[in-house]
Amino acid sequence: METSTKPATRQFALAKKAAATKAKAKPSGLSASLIAANRKHRTKQALTGVPEPRLEHDQTRVHAPRAPPDTRLLSKAEVLAIANVTYPTLWAWMRAGRFPRSRIAGGRSMWRSDEINAWLAELPIRPLKGDAAV
Repeated sequence: METSTKPATRQFALAKKAAATKAKAKPSGLSASLIAANRKHRTKQALTGVPEPRLEHDQTRVHAPRAPPDTRLLSKAEVLAIANVTYPTLWAWMRAGRFPRSRIAGGRSMWRSDEINAWLAELPIRPLKGDAAV
């Protein structure tokens, strides 16, 4: 019985054609002339030893105010792990004013870490045996 090599030959030809098409395709991004010009400029700057001037403030973009460095947004799962309660309990505490209210960020409930830290700091300290009566 003879086996036909036509399917394998056809598959090889298609793979070769696909590789050739891919090689011809222009990669997305900058054109070759812009890449070459950028490389030439950077080489020239490196050889002169003079760094490019940098603006002290970016005049073209508007920058939003940043939150204090110790503040970040906490997810519901993180807050539930910190408080060690279920969400219905947390919800009841928020309604009663005993817990910081959540914020809406990207359609999700988030809490500011500084508010959660302040809440933790206000929790009472458990007295131990032998402590002086207050």
